[in-house]
Amino acid sequence: MIKRMSMAFVCAVFFVTIPLLAQQAGWLGVSVEDQKDGGAIVRSVERNSPAEKAGLKEGDVIVQYNKESVMGVQQLTRLIRETPVGRSVEMKVRRNNNEQTLQVTTEAARFDFPNIQIDGPKMNVLMDQVRRNMPRVEVNTTFVQSGIRVEQMTDQLREFFGVASNSGVLVASVESGSAAEKAGLKSGDVIISVDAANTRTPSDFSREMRAANGKATLKIVRDKQQREIKLD
Repeated sequence: MIKRMSMAFVCAVFFVTIPLLAQQAGWLGVSVEDQKDGGAIVRSVERNSPAEKAGLKEGDVIVQYNKESVMGVQQLTRLIRETPVGRSVEMKVRRNNNEQTLQVTTEAARFDFPNIQIDGPKMNVLMDQVRRNMPRVEVNTTFVQSGIRVEQMTDQLREFFGVASNSGVLVASVESGSAAEKAGLKSGDVIISVDAANTRTPSDFSREMRAANGKATLKIVRDKQQREIKLD
């Protein structure tokens, strides 16, 4: 039996190595990487996992999940994390230049460590080994203001959307009936400024939107072109 503290640590390690492992939510059992032209490419599929049962294969590019276009790994991770265990959703993949639609049913995350025993005295040694070998991980930060949910962007996403330098936050969703939706803001837009103030992080976006009290001029990038949207 693994103690609660040890299990939390193991969960953190697996979240780094398997991006689609969700905490207290859906799990598919695949490893994925960002694609330069959008989507997430499957690098490996665990045996007897929901992904394997659905027919997902190594080399497939996931382009849509639950009818939402997949821009990259961070967004796909969030979508799967927000899917309740046991729910069946459609997943559209590109395989050999052809698109296929698969039906996948999420399961609870599994932890299988047949050759590892974790206890108090050995934990410090294990943690030291992990610190030395663990790659750097960018934390995916999300903020919601005025019905707009934005997320931190990666360099791959900036290149895909045609956003210069390190600016911009990705619009993950727009609340139905909100002023943002009425103004024409869409999921997949990149907000690069709020009332002429540069927006580099979700916290920048949240701060400027609060200062504007929801009425602001947003400069966005859509289809690699800049345009303005006014929120009333």
